[in-house]
Amino acid sequence: MTGGRYPEKLSAVVWDFDDTLADSMDARVNALRRVFGDTDIVGVDPLDFLLHLPETNFELSLIGLSEKLGKPSDLFERYKSLYWTKAQGLLRMYPGVHDLLQRLESQSIPQGLVTQKARSFHMEGVAAGVAVEVEELGLTSMYSVVVGIDDVQETKPHPEGILMALERIGVQPENALMVGDTVTDIEAARAAGCWSCLATWGVPDGASRAARSNPDFVMESPSGLLTLPFARQA
Repeated sequence: MTGGRYPEKLSAVVWDFDDTLADSMDARVNALRRVFGDTDIVGVDPLDFLLHLPETNFELSLIGLSEKLGKPSDLFERYKSLYWTKAQGLLRMYPGVHDLLQRLESQSIPQGLVTQKARSFHMEGVAAGVAVEVEELGLTSMYSVVVGIDDVQETKPHPEGILMALERIGVQPENALMVGDTVTDIEAARAAGCWSCLATWGVPDGASRAARSNPDFVMESPSGLLTLPFARQA
């Protein structure tokens, strides 16, 4: 915990998805490796590229790479096509995540999801979007609201998505917790006026992210969240 603050009660949780709830790295690396192979990009390791993205979105990073190397400008579109038509089985939850989500559900704590991925669309005739991935992981019933990039005008670190989710849940920001793995997640939580938790169990540079984002809480494992004062709404 930082800043000397501590909530009296938390009545809802808003989650990020990738690298917080879901380990989708294998799926992302596989798609990006195929993009690099199809466009003759050599000397750029897909995993290293994904792990060291700057504080910007993935699409802009691929645009910058294509411009730097003189490669086709549609790298992101190629990636999307390969990622969203992937076979099932490449996603997994981090250890302890499912147990934590079930525990919160059993305590009637409403949970929402706010992600930079699109919520729902079709890719080459196949249903795609984070809602499909949530269903694949068996988590659909646990979320009362899912907000994707296709639902908002502004993305994180803007608070629009978090505020939209909390309005639909019916909880005031000061009684809610945002859990995510990036600096932009923490900045969005701060801008929304809710409590913030940096989840470091899915990222390799948690200490650096914590220093740059100054979250209210830093958790190295999902079970750590159970130490916080959750209370169902009156």
